[in-house]
Amino acid sequence: MVRRIDAALFSLWLIFFLNGAVLSSWAPRIPDVKHDLHLSDGVLGLALFGVAAGSVPALFATGALLRRAPARAVCLLSAVVFAAALPSIALAHNGFTLGLTLAVLGAASGCLDVAMNALGIRFEERRGARVLSRLHGGYSLGVLAGAGAGGLAAHFDVSVGRHFSVVAAALIAVALSVSRRLPSYGPPRPDAAPPAGRRVPRIPWQIAALAVAALLLEGMVTDWSALLVGRDYGGDTSLGAFAITGFSFAMFLSRSLGDALVERFGARRLCVAGAAIAVLTMAAGLAQPSPTGLLIAIMAMSLVLGPLFPLAVSAAGLAGPADAAAMAAKVSAVGYLAYLGGPPLVGLGAETLSLPVTFAITTLICGIAMALSGRRLPSAEHRAEQLERGKITWPN
Repeated sequence: MVRRIDAALFSLWLIFFLNGAVLSSWAPRIPDVKHDLHLSDGVLGLALFGVAAGSVPALFATGALLRRAPARAVCLLSAVVFAAALPSIALAHNGFTLGLTLAVLGAASGCLDVAMNALGIRFEERRGARVLSRLHGGYSLGVLAGAGAGGLAAHFDVSVGRHFSVVAAALIAVALSVSRRLPSYGPPRPDAAPPAGRRVPRIPWQIAALAVAALLLEGMVTDWSALLVGRDYGGDTSLGAFAITGFSFAMFLSRSLGDALVERFGARRLCVAGAAIAVLTMAAGLAQPSPTGLLIAIMAMSLVLGPLFPLAVSAAGLAGPADAAAMAAKVSAVGYLAYLGGPPLVGLGAETLSLPVTFAITTLICGIAMALSGRRLPSAEHRAEQLERGKITWPN
């Protein structure tokens, strides 16, 4: 029985890894595609918006779909489509077709995101232990692997089509290899099923604030840390690039350990302590002049930031156990919008205040939001009691 549970968990972990590896494989090849299609910065920006245009509607649609279709089937189908669509980027011949291709990829990504988180929530419920953080650690490792392989492919001048075809074949093989081992659950228990016609409950503000703050910080560091380290603090290009690699590795490490940390210290303490450490380490890193010191501060912040968004997803499933998929869809959509919308706002702030000041202000605001929301999460004893009853209530 233990081996079967471990095989199911590892199979689901590989699906999270796949999700992280697809679009991160595309990111290092953006300059090559831009050059091959002769796109201006503005046209490329519009094409890149296709990912969000496809993913956000898919997030909400999949939440409704999973109330009728098995999450396992939706998860596998969207994983295969997501990976298989990657080589089609190389077939785009202008900005419009590139945007359409990225919209398809975004839709498959959004569908997979909700389905895999729904399976993770149900797995937690059945197993009676937290697993979502380590599953999201698989996503972070997938991002690191995809970006690293993409960088190598670009360095050795491997064509975009050949690179993406190899990645797609490998990831499709991964999805098919775990198809029989993914956890499969029936409909919610009759006593947990919502009355006919009842709307999916709203996301408690604690969860929404935690998801927005955690992913806004993650998006800011992902998009702006290389420039901050390399330009504003005088580091060279390689050190700036390593800021993203180090951040991704630290996120993988912290998320892999996140479930044990939550069980050991509790969700409230982890959120409040993580918020305080994030603010203090970033303030210390920005206050000193060395690019290496700032890089260390960014990695230290990511070590406490990693488990927080998975914690929000897990709490969302508890907030509406009969509507776990729809709740996961809502918190994923809210967080993803912050992830996408935050970096452009950081750019606007940097033009007015400078990038280091904007980093400091954003980290402080997000840290306060994480601390306040963390203090309102249910205690471990309250969570265990509500899990036993099949529902959870939230303090006002």
